[in-house]
Amino acid sequence: MYSAPLFWIFAMTLLTRIEFAQQVFARSAHKCVWCGQVAVDAHHILERKLFADGGYYLNNGAAVCAACHLLCEFTLVSVEDLRARCGIVHPVLPPAWKANACFDKWGNRVWPSGLRSVGPLENDTGMRRALAQGGFLGVLMPTDYTE
Repeated sequence: MYSAPLFWIFAMTLLTRIEFAQQVFARSAHKCVWCGQVAVDAHHILERKLFADGGYYLNNGAAVCAACHLLCEFTLVSVEDLRARCGIVHPVLPPAWKANACFDKWGNRVWPSGLRSVGPLENDTGMRRALAQGGFLGVLMPTDYTE
């Protein structure tokens, strides 16, 4: 019988909002994982709205400073690069998501060309505002787009 390492199980455990922030900051010694400045935000790597339970998992969090938090929200920092900076090798995904596919923070599929198939938050004003700020709103394709 397979037994997952304890740290992996712990990182995949649903946390409270306070536990999420505490553990995300502790993992990075309260430093922004992107620039090394003091971290002030516990950022959801994948938007919490994509998870029925809110997505408060250690492996869905990154400690970031205010400036880098905006880069993450605007998707100027990729989900994969952020996970790598956090040392996350077992990402948390919403149910039925393909582990081998690339998604942006807002759940849009990112294709090798850079185009993105719009995800489940298609009409979310926060997502649209963030992608507009990052310059990516124009690369959103219909949900059924593939390469």
